[in-house]
Amino acid sequence: MLQFIKDKSFLRNLFFAVFTLILLFFLWLKWLNIYTDHNHVISVPDLNGVHIKALDSLVKSYALRYEIIDSVFYKSHKRGVVVNQDPLPNVDVKKNRRIYLTITSLNQRKVNLPDIYDLTLRQAVSKLQKNNLVVGRLEYRADIATNKVLAFKVNGIEIKVGQELYCGTIVDLVVGQGLSSEKILVPNLVGLSRWEANTILKSNSLNVGLEHFTIKMTESDSAVIYKQYPEGGANKTISIGSSIDLYFGLLKTDSLQ
Repeated sequence: MLQFIKDKSFLRNLFFAVFTLILLFFLWLKWLNIYTDHNHVISVPDLNGVHIKALDSLVKSYALRYEIIDSVFYKSHKRGVVVNQDPLPNVDVKKNRRIYLTITSLNQRKVNLPDIYDLTLRQAVSKLQKNNLVVGRLEYRADIATNKVLAFKVNGIEIKVGQELYCGTIVDLVVGQGLSSEKILVPNLVGLSRWEANTILKSNSLNVGLEHFTIKMTESDSAVIYKQYPEGGANKTISIGSSIDLYFGLLKTDSLQ
């Protein structure tokens, strides 16, 4: 047996067999790297704001694919543009990776006006917002019920409960003023967004007055209030139904004053 192992032909064949196995192993690793595009990644582009018509050419230029998984309604955005993506921009992925997108609705949705008659103003604001409707002006009418919703209008015309409206429609409310000239505290709105300020004002029986922007209106969703008139604070009161002027910007409060 020992003599057989020492045989030169056996050792030569063994050497070639081991060499062949090692060579095949390295060739397999090389093929695997090529097949999986090892160390070859693509940085995901930022698709936010891109219209659906431009997606095909843009995504293909990055050797990627995409799939639209949802659509949402945003009044302040154009229809058919990307508002969310997964993976996020600048994430490294492999070639042909699928990007999952959420876009704004191409067709404007409709909702039925919910029954807000005789609800308190705060309840009505909440119910309208849950139905993707926007609370507009507050019109106060002499009535024994303070802050009760008495009627609702769109473009100055009274509408009925259940009437079909487009999402984002502005609904003006007619509200009971009560029997006295009630005063309320002026809320401090500095640092809030446009949507947050509108919700707080309407819930406190107040209207949005003049709106001043130091930025483009297209950026108003990301704007914050840096000043208001009249100013909010302790012991500062205002009549219900009054308006508050708002000043919006993207800079810090102290840099705008």
